[in-house]
Parts: sequence; structure tokens; C-alpha cells
Amino acid sequence: MTSQAPEAGKRRGRRASYADFVRDIERLCRRDPGNRAALRAGLRRDLDHPRARPMHRLLTTRLPEQCDDRTAQAHYTVASLIAAQPRHAFALDREDDEDTAAEQDERVPHQSGGSAEGTAPPEVAAPEDGSSDVGLPASTPYGASFGAALGQAVTAKGASMRLSAAESRVNLLTRQSVRGIHLHLPAAVNQVRATGTPVDWGQLLADLVDWPHRSGRISRRWLQDFYRITARVDQG
Repeated sequence: MTSQAPEAGKRRGRRASYADFVRDIERLCRRDPGNRAALRAGLRRDLDHPRARPMHRLLTTRLPEQCDDRTAQAHYTVASLIAAQPRHAFALDREDDEDTAAEQDERVPHQSGGSAEGTAPPEVAAPEDGSSDVGLPASTPYGASFGAALGQAVTAKGASMRLSAAESRVNLLTRQSVRGIHLHLPAAVNQVRATGTPVDWGQLLADLVDWPHRSGRISRRWLQDFYRITARVDQG
């Protein structure tokens, strides 16, 4: 049991670092369209591709210390996927509002009567038992898997994704090599986001980092999450 405590602490540390990375990338994209364009240009590119070069300025200091190329590629891919979202996906958060207000205070006399409304809700920490927030059992170490996102896209109201298309997509993804998963994810993410279904970027980053060593386990989780959610369609 004593060996489990350090391992659990390590997992919590990784979850926190992934969440921090995602928030940092979203903030970069909100604040500067040039940053967003530079990150988006790296979509489907490996680390040494010429179009990935502008990304190094933005991401090098945000990578884990002493990370290998595959870990770096996972971070670059997720950053590109985040940046490739429609611009309206980058709504201002509380920190951005405070920064804007501070800049305005330097130019405009302060007026009283401000409201506390619009404050972002507190972040909810991932459960220690590994359960996710989409009604799934304790099968994920961080949040909702991409298999769950594909399942939610099928069950989404309105412009939902066809079950056959989603099933083909999840089966294609779970058969991929390390290189293949990075190449095929952008199209899958576009299909999911077209239905208004959110993607858990932190969990996706965790899975991409672990893909070289645990692709079988991750693939099984994606498939199980997908079929668990889409079973509701058949039952309905």
C-alpha cells in the first residue's frame, strides 16, 4: 500500500500539469490571434516540420522538463487542436476580464458600481477514484475519454453524429500507431465539435502522452466508453 501513495501523487501532479497546459494554450489563443494561427499551422505536423517552427516559441517553455519527442508531440498536437477551434470557442474567462479591466483603469477614471456577476465558476477537481463526469464508471484517470466524446456526439440533440460514422471513427482511431493517431485526430475532433460536444483536452493529452506504451489499454477504454454511451440510443 505504501507504494501506491507516491504513484497516486504522481498521477495527481500529471493531471494538474495537463490542466495547466490546456488553460495556458486557451489563454494564448484568446489573447492573440497571431498565437492561435501559429499553433493551428502545426496541425498534423511533426516537430521538425517547417510549419511547426513558430510553435517552438510558444510551447518550448510550457513542456514538461526533460520530456522526450513523443511527449512533446502530444503537447504540440493538443495545442494545435485547441487552436483550430472556431474563434467563438475562446470566450473570455475571469482572468482575461480582470486583465482587460486593469488596462482600462490605466486609461479611464474608475467608476463605482461594478458587479460581481460573470465570475467564472470554481474549477471542479477530478475525483480521486478516477471517475469521470459523464456518467461513466471509474475508468479514466483524468476525465472523459475521446471515445466518450464520440459517444456524446451521437447522442447530442440537434446536429448529432450518425452512429455508424462515429463507430467507424472510433474503430479507426483505436487501430492507429503513434504517428497515425496524431494524423487522424483532427478530422475526428472536427466531427465531434460540429455537434457541440466538448472535448476533454486534458484527458486527450494524457492519452496521447501514454499512447506509445499503453495504446491497447487506452483503445479499450475509448471503445468501452463509446459503446456504453451509445447503448442508450439503442435502448431509447
